Amino acid sequence: MFKPLEGITVIDLTSVLAGPYSSYQLALLGANVIKIENLESGDWTRVGGKNKNLIEKSMGTSFLIQNSEKKSLQINLKTEEGKKIACKLIKNSDVFIENMTPGKAEKIGLGWNEISKINNSIVYCSISAFGQDGPFKNRGAYDHVVQAMCGIMTTTGTIEHGPTKVGAAYVDYATGLNAAFGITAALHQVKQKKEAVRLDVAMLDTSLLLMANMVTEYLNSGWIPKQMGNEAQSGSPASGMFKTKSAPILIAANNNQQFSSLSNALDTIEKFDKNKWKSEKYRRDNQTELREEFQKRFITKTAEELELLLNKFSVPAGKVRTIPETVSEEQFSIRKLWEKIKIPSLKKHFKLPSLGFKVNGNTVSPKNPPPELGSDTENILRDIGYTEQDMKNLKEKNVIK
Repeated sequence: MFKPLEGITVIDLTSVLAGPYSSYQLALLGANVIKIENLESGDWTRVGGKNKNLIEKSMGTSFLIQNSEKKSLQINLKTEEGKKIACKLIKNSDVFIENMTPGKAEKIGLGWNEISKINNSIVYCSISAFGQDGPFKNRGAYDHVVQAMCGIMTTTGTIEHGPTKVGAAYVDYATGLNAAFGITAALHQVKQKKEAVRLDVAMLDTSLLLMANMVTEYLNSGWIPKQMGNEAQSGSPASGMFKTKSAPILIAANNNQQFSSLSNALDTIEKFDKNKWKSEKYRRDNQTELREEFQKRFITKTAEELELLLNKFSVPAGKVRTIPETVSEEQFSIRKLWEKIKIPSLKKHFKLPSLGFKVNGNTVSPKNPPPELGSDTENILRDIGYTEQDMKNLKEKNVIK
């Protein structure tokens, strides 16, 4: 078992996607993650997803995705007693994660200044849309809003159809990974320096760094990327998307060696004049004609046939697949990125995501299901010294349920 964070306790005051996905990575690495949820309905994603039956049980798919291996503590942080419970937990923990709009954690007494005094060796991680400083800091945002603001949408889609967002909530999940990376590094720093570390993780920052090549190019040369549709960013006339007898296929032949290999592959379909297209400059100056030469050969084959043929000649190529097609392939099953987990409260098994890397040849996957709302509240309180009478009093004061 790969559990490098075993013995580390994380107090997770986050909701929706980025924050919970961050603490999910830590939980899969062995950390004890206590998820704090509000008294009303808990994490908003409990009622998210496409399955109505799951939503009715506060276990929506959007929640299941990134909350395995965690405990659920349901308390009212609007009360002094609720804040006292949170502070007592944080005092004896290693990591505290919050994803409120900057300033809100301070208002409820859980800001950096307060927490670092309670625990001077804490890793305090704030996840927000725009970070803890700057003119946008007090704004909230979601994945698609950040996609609009970072510039990625002006590079996707086509000029004819206008800006297009990436279909998946990739900024949220990348931000979660970014935060988890920062937290694991900060834990090492705390161990060395014996002092608290504050992390400031922003969705906009993450989205810009996912475009590091484009942003860096603009900052240094003034180049402004345009919408490229399905063409390769390299701009190579021998790369991009082509039609076939079945589905579209994308290929990459960016350098002379790859183009030579592509020429040899094309020659097996129909005689290809390799000498005519030998010059890279000539290919660029006459790319419309070149692509027509490709297209008339590709259209005679299926995408499946071409993918096998081109890769046989060491030309990177891939058929455009649907998600059902991708997950039905042997490559997907061998990598074991999703693990089937039994969820007793739902009397069902669900496939949930693992860590994005293998360790010593093994996948690190969840073993315990996502928690029911507030299911660990009383046990957690007992662990920190609350008696049955204490909990009865807390229920009467609307601190816990």
